[in-house]
Amino acid sequence: MANAILMPRMSDSMVEGTLTKWLKKEGDVLKNGDLIAEIETDKATQEVECFEPGVLLKQTVAEGGVVPVGGPICIIGKSGEDISGLLATAASDTSVQASKVKAESSTKAADEKRAPVAPPSEPSAPTTPVQPVVAAEFKNAARGAVIESQAVDEAAEKGELAGRLRASPLARKLAADKGVNLYNVKGTGPGGRITAQDVQAALEGKGGLAALAPVEGGSPSFAPSAQRTGVDEKIPLTNMRKTIARRLQESKQQVPHFYSTIEVDAEPLQAFRQQLNTGLAATSTKLKLSVNDLVLKAVALAAKEVPEVNAAWEGDSITRFAAVHVSFAVSLPTGLITPVVRDADIKPLKQVAFEAKELGKRAKEKGLKPDEFTGGTITVSNLGMFGVDSFQAIVNPPQAVIVAVASIIEKPVVKNGQIVVGHTMKLTLSGDHRAVDGSDGARYLVALKNILENPTLLVL
Repeated sequence: MANAILMPRMSDSMVEGTLTKWLKKEGDVLKNGDLIAEIETDKATQEVECFEPGVLLKQTVAEGGVVPVGGPICIIGKSGEDISGLLATAASDTSVQASKVKAESSTKAADEKRAPVAPPSEPSAPTTPVQPVVAAEFKNAARGAVIESQAVDEAAEKGELAGRLRASPLARKLAADKGVNLYNVKGTGPGGRITAQDVQAALEGKGGLAALAPVEGGSPSFAPSAQRTGVDEKIPLTNMRKTIARRLQESKQQVPHFYSTIEVDAEPLQAFRQQLNTGLAATSTKLKLSVNDLVLKAVALAAKEVPEVNAAWEGDSITRFAAVHVSFAVSLPTGLITPVVRDADIKPLKQVAFEAKELGKRAKEKGLKPDEFTGGTITVSNLGMFGVDSFQAIVNPPQAVIVAVASIIEKPVVKNGQIVVGHTMKLTLSGDHRAVDGSDGARYLVALKNILENPTLLVL
């Protein structure tokens, strides 16, 4: 009897999957355990197995098609079997599953809408485009413009305008900023007065005005040397990007963040890393430790010292974890994913480094299994390789803490009362204030700083 193979749920947050590639074609004979398709979820690309023998009678979705969890992707049965009824049922099931997903999303959105959200500290930016002349400048110059307009009208009546440059204060300011010679701008205001709009029109080459000349001390006006040929690109959202957008928005809206930053003397860490890599190079191992490897181990050890941060907010309770499973952010072309080094607090540094490199490699290949990117208890986000000197990361719920690691910067520092060249690194903790107090976050950063500045603690 023919049966439909359904879109499996491959992660807790998955609501739909994209069938990126068929590994079998219609008419192929399948046996138990055969891989039939590749599915892109919100986390990774994974393969779908066939759990019953038969013939692949019909692919109900083309490559690139999106199917809700529980919706059919193909039909397997005996060769020549009538599947018309099953195809009709499959189409109905897909519609039902899509409706369920839509209903779940609507319910979630309604819950978020009912949840109290703190009012924004500043008014949101206007959605309609403003003229290049800044609106605030109009407001600040409004009084002066009105007064000058009145004065110009009175002077015009008395015949006092001959040989005099007539321009509003805002027009003069805009001309000075843009390097425009007002004597080459034709005024359209009362008595031929030059307005800010006249200057802007001149900059844009409108109105048949005279050519612009640079003001003494100002920069020449910009004129494009070539016609622009590019067009705006609209990039469709992948499942991963949709999930990232939803989760980060939820985190910033629902999690009361607090931030603490500490600066670490990175010279002992650098020296220790070099010493370890020199020793590893003398052995048969090909492993080379990075600063990130050392930070992952240090983050885990510090979490054992200050267990309050190794926690999760559960709504009606706070869970403090006995084990430290360190998630670390890996950037992908379609977003990012957080593989997990489990039990990083009790594993040797060498093992932590090996697993982190292997997980990072497979993450970039979108080959992680669900249990390799779920279940973390604390997260590390490292942008040091980009030269970033400080940043704040967004908490990864339900985890209570994420540590942002910046670049090692060479700068003057004071040591033993002397100014010398030093190397420092900033660490910023973002915490969920519902689960972690600011003092706990500060104690954690102090513990983490102590380990990184005394790196032999990483191998004890």
